[in-house]
Amino acid sequence: MNNLLASGSAGNAITELVIPALLLRTPNAPWSQLVHVYVPSGRTVAFSGRDLRSPGIAEATAIARAAGFEPVVRSPGGRMVAYDGGAVVIDHLDSTTDIRHAGASTFAANAEAHVRVLRGLGPIDARVGEVPGEYCPGEFSVNVAGEVKVVGSAQRVTSTGSLFSTVVQVAVSDEVHAVITDVSKALGYELRESSIAGLADYEPSLTAETVAEAFVADYRTRLGMTPAEVPGWALAHASTARGEAPFHVDDWTRAHPVTR
Repeated sequence: MNNLLASGSAGNAITELVIPALLLRTPNAPWSQLVHVYVPSGRTVAFSGRDLRSPGIAEATAIARAAGFEPVVRSPGGRMVAYDGGAVVIDHLDSTTDIRHAGASTFAANAEAHVRVLRGLGPIDARVGEVPGEYCPGEFSVNVAGEVKVVGSAQRVTSTGSLFSTVVQVAVSDEVHAVITDVSKALGYELRESSIAGLADYEPSLTAETVAEAFVADYRTRLGMTPAEVPGWALAHASTARGEAPFHVDDWTRAHPVTR
């Protein structure tokens, strides 16, 4: 079985989030691990199942849409995250893992690997750990100097493998900052606005594209991955996904199983 590495955006916000959900449901996957690293093609507010339990989810969805962000309920857990073309998204699928491999050890290993990549990009004091008042808080967030969150991850584990999804904030636009603030308020989440920042606030020469290239190089060497493309069948099927906001990735993939 192969370790495959794909890069580059595969479509709009819905398509990009449906693809890993489809790949996660692939029985007898022809890869051990498949990693997709990309710069998003548009603005997205990625909700989680947990967010849906908030009485403010309808208001949060309306805020996202009014701000020009596609509201999507992603497959992994965690809490809401918003991003645009100033971010890098990494979807890491592993067909060899199951529920026994979920939890802290996977988060810790990925966070440490991500910190090493960020420290190699310049004078960035990247650390593992939650900072006070951060959005989508987590023990294994990656921060800069203990002040701002720049990387967050979430996981989904099923009988067919695991999906570990990561968002790296490189250049946080005013629009992303505002929508994280406003949506968090609607959902009833505490937030310290000064905890929102990107890598470019510390190393201005960085772009989402250069950071994506750094992560591609890391996965290729660290996991011995072979360059590949997103499977054509997954891309074709995901591109047909449509639904009312917020679009539910798992509901759609269950209702529209793919046959290969």
